[in-house]
Amino acid sequence: MEDLLILDEDAFAEVFIPSKVLHRDEQIGELKRRFSPALENRSVENIFLTGTSGTGKTAIARHILENNFRGISAYVNCWKHRTTCEVLTEILLSLQIPVRGRESTGELAKLLERVIQKRKIIVCLDEVDRLNDFDLLYLLARNGCGLILISTRCHALSSLTPRIRSRLALTEVEFPVYNNEELYNIAKDRVDFALRPGILKDELLRIAAMSAQGDARTALEIVRKAGKKAEIRELTEISINELRDAITEATKFKTIQPLNRLNSHQKLLYQILERNRKMSSGLLYDEYQTVAQNPVVDRAYRNYMRKLVKLGLVKTEGNGRWKSYEIVS
Repeated sequence: MEDLLILDEDAFAEVFIPSKVLHRDEQIGELKRRFSPALENRSVENIFLTGTSGTGKTAIARHILENNFRGISAYVNCWKHRTTCEVLTEILLSLQIPVRGRESTGELAKLLERVIQKRKIIVCLDEVDRLNDFDLLYLLARNGCGLILISTRCHALSSLTPRIRSRLALTEVEFPVYNNEELYNIAKDRVDFALRPGILKDELLRIAAMSAQGDARTALEIVRKAGKKAEIRELTEISINELRDAITEATKFKTIQPLNRLNSHQKLLYQILERNRKMSSGLLYDEYQTVAQNPVVDRAYRNYMRKLVKLGLVKTEGNGRWKSYEIVS
């Protein structure tokens, strides 16, 4: 134990719920204000949290649910649980409602309806755009369930039918990218909790924060990886060498993660652009049409490129016929 530099590695994990949340007072206040009526068994409004990866959406939602609405709330990651049956099961289990695992979707829905008739509940659906069937949103909203929907894509719910959109009546809450000082404060708060005191110099922590480019998740992963490397090398503190290696690995993983979310056409567009580094929109689309099997139409192509930009994989310059795309290094 004396040789360990990381005292609590769980503090760097995505599922970790911090005791305090920094630099998100406005968003925290908005969530508390809109969902506090649930504590008095009154109706609440539905909220859509949007912002790029690592801007605190999940951390704040889970912090609010755990500290303010425990016992009447459920958190579901729709990347892991995509079907209506899976989501309903997770909600019921979170509310400590027994589920055998053999119930039909209809039976689970009736179980949840009986719960909601007795008390208002709040459900957070993280990565909501991964759901197999958006009719689930209508089911939950129709029964008076308060919803916190989360996505890195601001247009994630643009394909909702008017019926579902009207029932949800979503209020959007945006999470801007953290600046370097904010990331430093967030990382330092977690480091003070997770690392042995004095093993990471302040200037190195600032480098880690700056290297994360506004992404708190990446900043924490850089520190975790640097700590693990220092332990493996049997060092007494983290040096610039461990930090440099950790930055390389963490930023590479940051690219791989969103790539896994792309469909085959989006991956092909990314690969073409990766080879050329920078291309005009017209040339990129022409080359894509040449190599793709069953290429999509121009409108779908533009939507795909917007997603690549939103995920931080690609950046764009200009407008219309002068628009160009460049790979993000």
